[in-house]
Amino acid sequence: MKTIIALCLFSSAWGFQASTSSVKASVALHAKSKSIPVMEAPPALDGSMVGDVGFDPLGITTVDNIDLKYLRFCELKNGRVAMLACAGFFVEELVHFPGEAYSNPDPIGAISTVGLGVNAQILLACGIVELATIDTTYGDGEPGDYGFDPAGFLKGKSEDQINNMKLKELTHCRAAMMGFLGMCVQNLYFHEKLLAF
Repeated sequence: MKTIIALCLFSSAWGFQASTSSVKASVALHAKSKSIPVMEAPPALDGSMVGDVGFDPLGITTVDNIDLKYLRFCELKNGRVAMLACAGFFVEELVHFPGEAYSNPDPIGAISTVGLGVNAQILLACGIVELATIDTTYGDGEPGDYGFDPAGFLKGKSEDQINNMKLKELTHCRAAMMGFLGMCVQNLYFHEKLLAF
């Protein structure tokens, strides 16, 4: 059992390996995956997208009529939410609104403590964001690009620099998704704060 867990952790960590070239035009027949060289890369993962290292052990990209851009959009959206959730996990342990309902230091337990009204407001806000961005989700544009760059990170950058920034964001998204899962498991298993001070 320990061997299986170690192999799973190793293979997931290997998926974070950065691609040596940001974009490839084509893939050879039966090309090997860059993330796990003993596996064959799925045909849809040809290296044309930033961060593509041929890692698809569940075969999601081989499903008929699946849009790779939609999958990337979902990966970015879930990763961005996971980055906010990781930050929120720590903030919730330290900062609270006034009132008895908001004083629970357990981030997962706080969901049931605040009541139905607060949770309904959060779900309503999520639904409004989803409906407002539905054209971006299913449209033809760049996955995850809402045209929102108030800090100007991409202004005046070359294509290689933009691809490098996209790779950084994607790597942080993937790390945050795994990190948030670890935070939840630790919280549910040990029932104590992540920050012990």
